[in-house]
Amino acid sequence: MTTPLVNASKHEGVLVLELRNPPANTYSYEMMRVLDAQILEARFDANVHVILVTGAGEKFFCAGADIAMLEKADPYFKYNGAQ
Repeated sequence: MTTPLVNASKHEGVLVLELRNPPANTYSYEMMRVLDAQILEARFDANVHVILVTGAGEKFFCAGADIAMLEKADPYFKYNGAQ
């Protein structure tokens, strides 16, 4: 079983979204899709008043884009998706 790229948990009106892509929590297209889905769901949840995005581990919140993903991406994606 694989670890989810984003761990979501609710605490008294706060949705905590924890980025989980060790060691630097770099983001990928897949992580962006998961984040988008979690945020969209929270927007329509009357019990969520705050969204807090954190990073797993102790050193990085998010070091930016996953370089391996960008090396494989086409220029259109790089321009529009990795900003």
